[in-house]
Amino acid sequence: MTALTEGLHLARLSLNPYSQEARDDLKERGSLHRRIQALFPDQLGAEPRAAARILFRLERTDQSTTVLIQSAIAINRNALPNGYTNTDVEYRDLTPLLNWAGTGRTVQYRIDAHPARAVRAPHEPGVARPRGKRVPLQGQNAIDWWHRQATFAGLQPHVVLDLEQPAVTANRDSGKRISYRVTRFEGTATITDPDALQTALRQGIGQGRAFGLGMLSIAPNRA
Repeated sequence: MTALTEGLHLARLSLNPYSQEARDDLKERGSLHRRIQALFPDQLGAEPRAAARILFRLERTDQSTTVLIQSAIAINRNALPNGYTNTDVEYRDLTPLLNWAGTGRTVQYRIDAHPARAVRAPHEPGVARPRGKRVPLQGQNAIDWWHRQATFAGLQPHVVLDLEQPAVTANRDSGKRISYRVTRFEGTATITDPDALQTALRQGIGQGRAFGLGMLSIAPNRA
């Protein structure tokens, strides 16, 4: 499915710690997912998140909690509950950054991801092959996973920091509860394939993209 526009937008929401709606959304990623979907038009078809290229990432410090929302169309901030944020919503057009991101450029990157691999059960002849179970990766295995994903995304990492994050749990509409083990990868890299990078930036990487994982962010490396 193609994006609605060629550009990308980034919205930064600084959540109000005294907002009951914000606190409720932070307890369960399915709730935050639905809140973010409500910021976009209803007429986006059967797969609205994919149609609008909606990705988001939650960033916390001791003093604040911020939601970064990336999308092909700007959010409707008027759809936020009163008092949901404690500052005005900040907007940024990412098009100049995308135009700048050519082969050989050095960037800083960040992504919260669920590194995992599929482990298949033994296969008996004449019996349908069972679906593989995805097993979370840690340590060097997780770093190796990110190196592979980064290469597919048109990046050659130079520095990789892997920081374990709180697990993401969510209730699907079907009632099934899911959980993702989360690693934040950040560092510096050289762009090797701008087209592959653009695809990764727009589509995200890995599992859990509906629940705040897989959003790749880049910025020029000023060091």
